[in-house]
Amino acid sequence: MTASTNQGCYPYGQFGEGVRCVAQFGQQGFRGDDLFWPWHCDTSNTGDIAIADTDNNRIQIFQAHGNTSIFPPFGGKGVECGQFKSPRSIKYSSIPGTSFAVADTGNKRVSLLAINFKLGKIVHAFSFGQTLFSEPSDVAVDRRNGNMVVADSGSNRVTIHNQYGDHISDLEHQNIHFVRPSAVAITHDGKSDIYVSDSGNHCVRRFSCNGDFLGTLGKLGDKEGEFNTPRGVALDRQGYLYVADEFNNRVQMFTPDLLHVTTLVSNIPRPKGVCVGQNLVVTTGDQSNFVKVFKHC
Repeated sequence: MTASTNQGCYPYGQFGEGVRCVAQFGQQGFRGDDLFWPWHCDTSNTGDIAIADTDNNRIQIFQAHGNTSIFPPFGGKGVECGQFKSPRSIKYSSIPGTSFAVADTGNKRVSLLAINFKLGKIVHAFSFGQTLFSEPSDVAVDRRNGNMVVADSGSNRVTIHNQYGDHISDLEHQNIHFVRPSAVAITHDGKSDIYVSDSGNHCVRRFSCNGDFLGTLGKLGDKEGEFNTPRGVALDRQGYLYVADEFNNRVQMFTPDLLHVTTLVSNIPRPKGVCVGQNLVVTTGDQSNFVKVFKHC
C-alpha cells in the first residue's frame, strides 16, 4: 500500500486517512502536568500514557486523553534512588514487583519503578547498568520472560538483560554497526522479535529474540519507507510497526513484513516518541503542546 492522502487538519499537523487528533497536552513548564522536552512514551492496556519528562528530570503518568496526571510527577534532578538526569524513556514493565522501566540517560543506568497503590504514588525498586551504559536512550521489557532490551546511544550498542538487570548478550551482526541507536520495541506475538531504531544509519533493524538478524527497513531520504533520523518505534498487537521519523516530521506505519502502509501523521514537528494502544500517542518538538493523541476514525 502507498501513503494515504491527507484528509483533515488540526492546528499542529495533518493526518493520514483514518486517524484524527483527539487531544494534545503538556504545555512547556515546570509545574505538575507541564512537560519540558519529553522523549519516549508508552501506553498501558487501559490507555494511560507514561511520559519521560526529560528536561524536567522526572516521569509522568497521564490519563488516556492527557491533561490530568494520575500520580504526582516522580523524580527530580540527582543521582540518588528515585532521582534522574535527563531520562529519555519510560516503558511499562511486566517484571514482578515493578511497574515501569526508565532509561535514566544522564545517570547512565536503567531504573525500575513500582506503583505503591496503598500510598498512591510511584516508588523506586532498583537500578542497574551504571558501569555498563554510556547513554541509554530507551528500554523495552519482553512480556514473555521479563528480559530487558536497552538501546545505548552513547556506546552504539543494544544490550539484553534478564529481569534482574544482569547482562546476557549484545545484539550483534558482522555486517551491522549501530550508530546512535535510540529506541527499541518487542513484538507481542510470543516470538518477541526486537526492532531497533538505528538513528544514525537512518533505518530500523529487526532481530529475533535469540539475536538473529532478520532484516533492515529504510535508508536516508523523504520518500515512503525512508527516514531522516528515526526515533521512537512501537508495535501494535497485530505486529504493525510505527516509526517517529523525526526530521521528516511524520509518523510512518509498516506491516510486520516491513512493507510501507501509510504515513499516519505528517507535518508534525520533530516527533521523538511514539506508542500505540487504544490510541496513537506522539511526543513532539512543538513549542506549545508536546504530546498529541490520535484516534482511528
